[in-house]
Amino acid sequence: MSDLKRKLKFIIAVVLLGALLTLSYEAFYWFTHVYEDNARIQTDITNISAQVDGKIEDVVVKEGSTVKKGQLLVILHHEDIRLKIKSLQTDLSLERAKRAQLETEKSVFITDLNFKLETQQVKIRALKQESVAINSRLKLADRNLARVRLLVKRKLTPETELIAEQDKGLSLEGEATLLAGRISVAQQELNQLKSTRNKVSIIENQINISNIQQTQIKDSIRQQELRTSYRHITSPIDGVVGRIIKFRGEYIEDGVNIMMLHDPNLYWVEAYIDESQLRHLRLGQDVLINLEPRPFEDFHGKIKQIGR
Repeated sequence: MSDLKRKLKFIIAVVLLGALLTLSYEAFYWFTHVYEDNARIQTDITNISAQVDGKIEDVVVKEGSTVKKGQLLVILHHEDIRLKIKSLQTDLSLERAKRAQLETEKSVFITDLNFKLETQQVKIRALKQESVAINSRLKLADRNLARVRLLVKRKLTPETELIAEQDKGLSLEGEATLLAGRISVAQQELNQLKSTRNKVSIIENQINISNIQQTQIKDSIRQQELRTSYRHITSPIDGVVGRIIKFRGEYIEDGVNIMMLHDPNLYWVEAYIDESQLRHLRLGQDVLINLEPRPFEDFHGKIKQIGR
């Protein structure tokens, strides 16, 4: 019986000692740590608005949605811009086809002109060679005529031979004159062909004008695409959609808030600590945070600032 009493006293003493140690630890922890319920959680809010006036065509996210930087959030009505871009693209295709046709026309004209010039130059060279041959024959005929005239004068050959030589000379002179005329005409035709080269410059000017028009159309398309981009509102950050203020079908003006985003990784807690407890705080100190909406989770942070 006495042994049982001793064991019971020992157990009671151990329990009391444990309770005393626990109470001492809690008292030490209480006096060296700061507890504060008067606090509020804040985060950076990013307001999303449009750069232009317009009617909301669609809101493609919901409250609470996680979004990435550059992700589409809101589309404003822009059917008129789409139709304008389509019309400009049609004009651009027509202008490109026109330019291609002009390039083909230029190529065909140059090929045809070069062929005609070469043909005409060959013709002139042939006529000139023929003229050289006739002139040689004409010089020879003149020498024969002089020789026959001398023979007739000396009564060494009949006059009929003189007449034949004269006819022969006249015939060659006629051929030479005719050939010279043909050469002159052929040269004029060659000059006329050369003068048509100006058409190449005209076609090239038309091509340059087409290029300018294409550039103007492309600039107009880019302007319309820029207007379209203003009507596709994207997220400037990685974050979470906090609150949607404007909805599909509503007309908004530029600068009016449509929704709010926040960064889920960027929060801070402002706690109002009694001055008597400030001695227990220091910058960089670890902080344990408990939130009523999530009672079974512990959040951790560090002290970044003390006082204002």
